[in-house]
Amino acid sequence: MTAVQDAPSAAYALLEDAWDGTLPVDPVRIARSLGMDVITAHLNPDVAGAIVKERGQDPSIVLNTKDSPNRQRFTCAHEIGHFMLHGALGVYYGYGDHRDIFSSTGTRAEERFSNSFAACLLMPEPHVRRFHDEGLNEIQMALRFDVSRDAMSFRIANLRLNG
Repeated sequence: MTAVQDAPSAAYALLEDAWDGTLPVDPVRIARSLGMDVITAHLNPDVAGAIVKERGQDPSIVLNTKDSPNRQRFTCAHEIGHFMLHGALGVYYGYGDHRDIFSSTGTRAEERFSNSFAACLLMPEPHVRRFHDEGLNEIQMALRFDVSRDAMSFRIANLRLNG
């Protein structure tokens, strides 16, 4: 996977390879299918999670124990996005993601990629469109996808479904 590939394409390719088609999408299962360990730990309150890859070892995703399950799911998907950009490079890399990077206007291209990737992975467009066409509201869709209302709201807006 290269940084040139767009986030939706990367997410949909991964869903095609690693998802069983049931909702909600399980990012931990997908991460583990890619050879990553996913753990929770007590992190600084301003840190949502991290991914670390050391030379000769599989990458590990660390999620903040104190975060809600919805937040942990999004963080896990976001960290998978980092992995998709860097793959199983033989070298060390690590990303600690602070809460401010999860805003829709993240400053670094890589963070914007990972946020978009996470949204596409957790809320696949065909399913969002189908639920919208069936008349489900934002809260009902958030419950189906097991995401926060804010994440669902951003996804609906980005797909231009609110008008």
